[in-house]
Amino acid sequence: MDRPANQNRPTVDAVLARISDGYYSVNSAWQFTDVNRQALQILDCSAEDLLGKDLWEVFPGLRGSVFEEGYRRVMLQREPEELKAFYPDHQRWYEVQAYPTGDGLSVYFRNVTDIVNVDAKLKQSEQRLQKMADSIPQIVWICDAQGNLQYINQKWHEFTGFPFDPLLVQDQISAILHEDDRDVTLRAWERSRSDGRAFYAEHRMKSASGEYRWFMARAQPEIDPETEQILGWFGTSTDIHEQKLAQMAAETSEARYNSLFNSIDEGFCVIEMLFDSAGNPFDYRFVDVNPVFEAQTGLHDAIGKTARQMVPQHESYWYEIYGDVALTGQPVRFENEAKALQRWYDVYAFRIDAPEDRHVAVLFKDITERKVTERQLLLDSQRKDEFLAMLAHELRNPLAPISAAADLLRLAQPDDARVRKSSEIISRQVRHMTSLINDLLDVSRVTSGLVSLDSAATDLRQILLEAQEQTRPLIESRRHHFSSTMPSETMIVRGDSKRLIQIFSNLLNNAAKYTPEGGIISLRGEVRENEVDIMVADNGIGMSASLVKNAFELFTQAERTADRAQGGLGIGLALVKSLVELHGGRVVGSSAGLNEGSEFRVTLPLMVSHAVHVPLDDEPTHNALEPLRLMVVDDNEDAARMLAMFLEAAGHEVIVEFESRRALERAAIERPSVCLLDVGLPDIDGYELARRLKRNPDTADMILIAITGYGQEKDRLNTAQAGFSHHFVKPVSTDALMALLTEIAVSRQPG
Repeated sequence: MDRPANQNRPTVDAVLARISDGYYSVNSAWQFTDVNRQALQILDCSAEDLLGKDLWEVFPGLRGSVFEEGYRRVMLQREPEELKAFYPDHQRWYEVQAYPTGDGLSVYFRNVTDIVNVDAKLKQSEQRLQKMADSIPQIVWICDAQGNLQYINQKWHEFTGFPFDPLLVQDQISAILHEDDRDVTLRAWERSRSDGRAFYAEHRMKSASGEYRWFMARAQPEIDPETEQILGWFGTSTDIHEQKLAQMAAETSEARYNSLFNSIDEGFCVIEMLFDSAGNPFDYRFVDVNPVFEAQTGLHDAIGKTARQMVPQHESYWYEIYGDVALTGQPVRFENEAKALQRWYDVYAFRIDAPEDRHVAVLFKDITERKVTERQLLLDSQRKDEFLAMLAHELRNPLAPISAAADLLRLAQPDDARVRKSSEIISRQVRHMTSLINDLLDVSRVTSGLVSLDSAATDLRQILLEAQEQTRPLIESRRHHFSSTMPSETMIVRGDSKRLIQIFSNLLNNAAKYTPEGGIISLRGEVRENEVDIMVADNGIGMSASLVKNAFELFTQAERTADRAQGGLGIGLALVKSLVELHGGRVVGSSAGLNEGSEFRVTLPLMVSHAVHVPLDDEPTHNALEPLRLMVVDDNEDAARMLAMFLEAAGHEVIVEFESRRALERAAIERPSVCLLDVGLPDIDGYELARRLKRNPDTADMILIAITGYGQEKDRLNTAQAGFSHHFVKPVSTDALMALLTEIAVSRQPG
């Protein structure tokens, strides 16, 4: 006879309590009829919360879920089902077994969230591992304890062209290993398998393209912790081809370096920079030196010692330079004097090794002898400039009386034709010598960068007229046919009118000199956009191709004739080129060959401005000068007398003195309007004489004109500072002097 249901209950409860899964049952109305303790713990509720309650109301999240679908199928079909799904309300995964019982169903369930997550992570990890293995640049492989490959990543196929086949891969490996590396690799592998140590080998493998490349193979054994037996191997093969080649090259380079290190004839050392706590370099230690080091420095047994130990007075700038190289890694080339060693060095310093090592390599050469030579050359150059200035001064001194005498003869206009002819010859030769001296000094100034332009808007037409006027006597004396063709456009340039005249008069002079008598010389101008071209052409002796190439080099000259009539200093065209470039222009020369004539083209930038006309002064009319009382002071008596005679012939009253002290006394008594002073006076020089005249109230308003053989910019500055109003270079241009005196006379006229 069956027991009542309530009599079986303790047994059922005991069974349910021992079940590790959660359990609950529902009737056909979906009401909870039973639940065990594990279910209450999993669901975090009490029996009162469930028993007699509607399943769908207690757990509304079941509606529409996989669980609802499964439960209804079990209830309807009376067949058990296993379900696993995510329940959003609990944020958990549940694994469920549902059975039909009586008129309802029984549900056994457990929380499998951790298991699902582990499985998901494991799957994700495996996927990532596979992707990583296929993406890393190495060939990744796994083999068993016997060395049979079980896995190899995609890089194997990419490199060899072979798909992974466990049955073929061993033969494939043997086939692609370089024959010289096969035995070494096999011995290393067998040694690792026998002693369980990590496997390492470097060998060459052949790629799908047939190229052998160096690989580094490494593998670690997987050890059974209980039996300590090898279970398998995890390995990689890394392409080290470039590194291997670099290593072999480095080894070769190291050998060459050692050979070079010991054979170069320049000093070489490696130093370690030492810094204080503030990061400032204060010393360095010699790490290595080559054999020449001692000969170049005079220092012995330097390795391991510091610079301050070896050379206590070593200058601080050496530490600063090398310290900067060590910190920045920027190499530096410099020349410096090591005063403590009494030597000069040409040094190249660069950082080597790791930056934190603070190592600097220093390649150096003793250039003391060269520096001494350079210093001597500099002194010689200075002496040369001084000599040129003195030469010009000494040459100009005798020119002054010659020039004045020639001008006096010209003014006197004697009836004797021979006197007139002699006067013309003297004047012409004086102008020629003056031009040579000026060119000589100009070249010296240009090559030294001492020429500055007094630039202004200038009408190039007027410049060319001035240049023609200056060269007209030479052109006429050689009976040349001269023509000038200028464009209708204005030709305004920014330049120094004096230097521009010098450029074109030089070119015209050359054309006249190097064209046989009765030749043809032309001067043409062309305006092109923002530039103007001026061409000076002749049908003279022409130039060879080599001369055209070097025409503008200093001291380049054409072939001289036997009588040297067309000789010169070889500096004219060099000066022309320098002056043209100072004006922002360019000059080129051309010739069809010897005896085919030459053409020189000067190109200058035009100014975008209104035309500026620079009218030329009319020929000076010396007899129109207003009489002035003048004083001439010069210790060269011939020069003083000839200048005085010329000025008297022009109608002026002239006082002459040869000594500074007499001139001071005479000036205070006679009170001349203008005083022409030679600067190089022996007793009191012209500068001091000028200052004293300006300090004396009786002579303070006197106009002072410097007459000197020195014409450089600094000389003009010195005369201006001493009180001179004007500066004339010997031989004095009488036209310019007469024009100045005319201006002074006019300015002193009443009204």
